[in-house]
Amino acid sequence: MSTFQAVTLDDSPQLLEKSYRLRYQVYCLERKFLPAEDYPYGLELDEFDREAVHVGVVDPHGELAGTARVIHTGSTGLPVLRYCTLFSNETVLNDAGNKVVEPSRLSISRNYTRRRDDGFYGIPEVPDSTEQAKWPQRSNRGGVFGTLLKGLYQATKRLGATHWIVATEKSLQRRLVQFGMPFSLAGPESDFGGLVAPYIMSLAEWDEVILSRQIPALDDFLVGLEPEFTPGIGEHDPRAAMAQISRR
Repeated sequence: MSTFQAVTLDDSPQLLEKSYRLRYQVYCLERKFLPAEDYPYGLELDEFDREAVHVGVVDPHGELAGTARVIHTGSTGLPVLRYCTLFSNETVLNDAGNKVVEPSRLSISRNYTRRRDDGFYGIPEVPDSTEQAKWPQRSNRGGVFGTLLKGLYQATKRLGATHWIVATEKSLQRRLVQFGMPFSLAGPESDFGGLVAPYIMSLAEWDEVILSRQIPALDDFLVGLEPEFTPGIGEHDPRAAMAQISRR
């Protein structure tokens, strides 16, 4: 059972402000992706927050342990398209049937990354593909990073999203691969507070990974997700899908 809980922050002004403070701590002070002097009140937010769902992870005492946001296409567009160039053969965003959202500003408090080999995201560094291959046999349930990914996944399913697009550095992309996320490189690296590259992922393909139950860290990703957004329900035998979910 997880010691952390994924929550939506938009209905809690107090937690939402804490998330902006945590983003400032991580993105301005620790990672130095953004200039701290641009945020004199210690709150990191921008125009994209108006077009976003904000997700957080709270510990058993209700303290904010991590935060992220999901930007859905609105009047501000998607920030990744401002800073990154996509390959000419990348067509996911051109298909009117796709709804592409951008998770971003993933931040985890250093209070929850205590192990010597923990990186900025609260799980150990994974140096090579050999270690990555071993990782799916290990369970990361209960960790802040995994719980935050669960919150992002459920938020995007409720938005009716079909794809994620993200701009990440290589170290974060390695961690996302550990969770079976089928990202594909969508463009060259750009310098945006460090080298990042755009990646695109089909949520339908990640649904298949989750339903396969081959990665222990994904075992409870469907718990708490409403039936109308849950993959597998309504396909083949709905009763079997519900039984699978209830066993998690």
